[in-house]
Amino acid sequence: MRIAIIGGGAAGLAAAIGAARARTDDQDEIMILEKMDRVGRKILATGNGRCNISNEDMDVSHYHPDPAFVEKVFTQVTPADVLEFWESLGLELVSEEGRLYPASLQASAVLDALRAEAERLGVRTACETPVDQIVPGKKGFRLVSQGRDLGRFHRVIITAGGKASPQFGADGDGIKLAAGLHHGYAGLRPALVRLKCRNPYLKSLAGCKIQAGARLSISGHTVQTGAGEILFTAEGLSGPPILDLSREALAPGAEAVIHLNLEPGMREGECFWWLQQRCTRFSYMNLPAMLAGILNKRLIGPLLKSCGLGDIPCGSVSKPQVQKLARLLQDWEFPVIGDAGWREAQVTVGGVLTEEVDPATMESIKCPGIFWAGEVLNIDGDCGGYNLHWAAASGLLAGHTAALPNDKD
Repeated sequence: MRIAIIGGGAAGLAAAIGAARARTDDQDEIMILEKMDRVGRKILATGNGRCNISNEDMDVSHYHPDPAFVEKVFTQVTPADVLEFWESLGLELVSEEGRLYPASLQASAVLDALRAEAERLGVRTACETPVDQIVPGKKGFRLVSQGRDLGRFHRVIITAGGKASPQFGADGDGIKLAAGLHHGYAGLRPALVRLKCRNPYLKSLAGCKIQAGARLSISGHTVQTGAGEILFTAEGLSGPPILDLSREALAPGAEAVIHLNLEPGMREGECFWWLQQRCTRFSYMNLPAMLAGILNKRLIGPLLKSCGLGDIPCGSVSKPQVQKLARLLQDWEFPVIGDAGWREAQVTVGGVLTEEVDPATMESIKCPGIFWAGEVLNIDGDCGGYNLHWAAASGLLAGHTAALPNDKD
C-alpha cells in the first residue's frame, strides 16, 4: 500500500510517523510531499523559536468553531497520548505557567526529533514537490505535481495547512485541493495576529509592555475578555491576550474595539476612590509624579492627555477629573482597524468543513481514502500551544487509520 502525505509540517510529520508505526506490512510506502526545500520550517518559528508544544489545560473550549469535533478526536488520541508521543521521540517537556515546551526551549529540537523518527521508520520525503491535483480512481488516487505524474496512492493525507505564515510555504493549497475534491470549506482569515488600532498615542507607546486586562467589544457588546502581557506597537496592540482576541475582532463586518484595563483587580468605583485617596494623600505632588508610583511611566503622558489633564498638583484635581482618569484607567479604548497580515498570523481561521470529516478516523466522508489533519481543517486554537497540539493529535489519528488495510485495498 502507498500512502501520500501532502505537506511536511507538524501535522504531516505526525501523520507520517503515525502511519509508519501502524502499518501492517513493512513494504508499505509512506511518502511526504512537501512544496518547500525542507520539511517543518514553520515549526522552527513556533513560540518565538522555543516551540510551545502543548498546554496543561486541554479543555476543548480553547478550540473554535467546532469544539465538539475536537472532543471526538481527543477521545481517539487523548492529550496524554500526544504527550506520550513527544516523549517517545526523546523529548522531555517543561511547563511555564501551564504552557509546555521542549526542555531545551529550542524548536529545532522538536523538528530534529520528528525528522529523525520519520527517517528511522523509513518514511520517504520529496521536497520541492507541490501537489496541484488529486485525481480519484477505482483503486486510489493519482497525484500530479506541476504537470508531472507522481503515481498512484491508495491513501492521501492532506496536511497542507492554511494561509498563515506564507514565508514558510502556507498559501491555501489545501483549500484548492479540497475544492477539487468537491469538499466544502469556510473562508480563510488570519488569527493570533497583531491588531492595528486607532489611537493618537501609539507611536509614542511603541515597545511598551504592561500587564493588563483586555476586553473585546463588537458593536458595543462585550464578546470576549483576556488578561496578560500587552505590547504596544506603532500601529496597534499585540501580546498573548490580544492575539486571542484577534479571532473575533477580525470577523467580517465586526465593529471591534479593544478596551484595556490597567487596574483589572479593582471595580470601577474602587478605582475612583483609590485615586481620590492618592490625590489627597499626595496633594503636594503633581499628577505625573503621583501616577509614576503605580503605572509604567510611558503610559502617563498619553493617559493624562486623553483626559485633558497635564502637569498639575494632585490637590487641585477635581472629582470629575479623577472620575474621568479612573474610567480611562479601566476602559482605555483602541478601535480595531485591521491586522498585521498573513505573514505575522500564527494560525488560519476557516478551512475544510468538519461536518465532511469523520472525527473517529479523520477520513473524508465525501471522498473515502482522503484524510485531513491540522490547520487545513476549519479548526483553530487559542494562543498557548493548542494549535501544535491539534496538529499532532489530528495527524497521528489520520496516519494511524490511513495505514490500516481494508477490503478495498
